[in-house]
Amino acid sequence: MRRDEAGRAATDGGSGGASHEDGAAFDDAWPLQEPRPVQSNRRVQLPELAQEWIVDDGEDPIVHWNYDAGSNFVFISNAPAHKSDYRYADWNIVDGYPGENARIRAPGKLPDAAVERFEVEGTHVVFLASAEMLSDENPSAWVLSWTQFMRMFPEIDDGGPDEDLGELVSRNPGFMPSSPF
Repeated sequence: MRRDEAGRAATDGGSGGASHEDGAAFDDAWPLQEPRPVQSNRRVQLPELAQEWIVDDGEDPIVHWNYDAGSNFVFISNAPAHKSDYRYADWNIVDGYPGENARIRAPGKLPDAAVERFEVEGTHVVFLASAEMLSDENPSAWVLSWTQFMRMFPEIDDGGPDEDLGELVSRNPGFMPSSPF
């Protein structure tokens, strides 16, 4: 049944989640910037801001997994992506939603190079979203490996996930591809 809903969302732009239309609700240009360790079985704890803005909390709480075909950058969204440069991989239920232990699992339908980023327990991914991405009609957030994230900032050392992400992003406001939608 969820696959039918995902197909409907892809064609009509609808979703079961709450609508947040005003990017001005955020104090920062990049309000979601959280590193999270990869857990067993390709699972990652979902930040609370992503739970609030991205999860489709219809019958079951789900997120949709997509990726940029050119860069293999992965992102989650409320519904399947619409732009032609992006590919839809799959959806999955958010375990433990809502709450601090909510987790998502990177689907095996992502490209192999993307799936590999979620296979080593203890490595980190970074959830990253601008105010515009979160307040879009189809809210989304990038889910980058720590290596992908750090390659965008070659002027700094790889200090691990304790770096001040807000400072890094604010110094490089145009580093990401355009919003997935």
